[in-house]
Amino acid sequence: MRPLTLEQALSEEGGSVNESTIQDINSFKTSQGSAYYEGNLMRLREIHHSQCLFNRQRSIVPGLKFTFDDAGTLHGTFNCNGFQQGYDNMVHGGVIAAIIDASMAQCLMGHGVVGYTANLSIKYRKPVKIRTMAYLETSITAINCGLLHSMKCEIVQNRNLVVQATGRFFKVK
Repeated sequence: MRPLTLEQALSEEGGSVNESTIQDINSFKTSQGSAYYEGNLMRLREIHHSQCLFNRQRSIVPGLKFTFDDAGTLHGTFNCNGFQQGYDNMVHGGVIAAIIDASMAQCLMGHGVVGYTANLSIKYRKPVKIRTMAYLETSITAINCGLLHSMKCEIVQNRNLVVQATGRFFKVK
């Protein structure tokens, strides 16, 4: 079976991961641009995440789209309707939490990592309105011992920061 990431290829070939190797990996990722992350996401999503309620043909949030930039940050857009409503004209907080969790998991997959949610902390700063486009940005902020990935996600709507979240994911071996 072919390694999914350059890091996995190096470890399978007995390569050590030192400062020079890390620079080589980062240089490779940068040269590949967003295609590197998109390719990892597609492969790992198919293997580990194909039946997620956000990846099905009839997603719980139709139109939710994720893309990567060249630096490996995941960007997303969504526009919830009455089906995802909680209080009047507001997206249900549980739906927002699920979108954030999905974005963090998919961000990790783009980086060649499959991980399970260890914790998730969400600060709802303002209501997320239904029928109004929202934008999210998700990134990895730290990796501890190679197994625990710290993440952050922010959601903006009408140029206002409406939700901030942090989470940690355990890497599946």
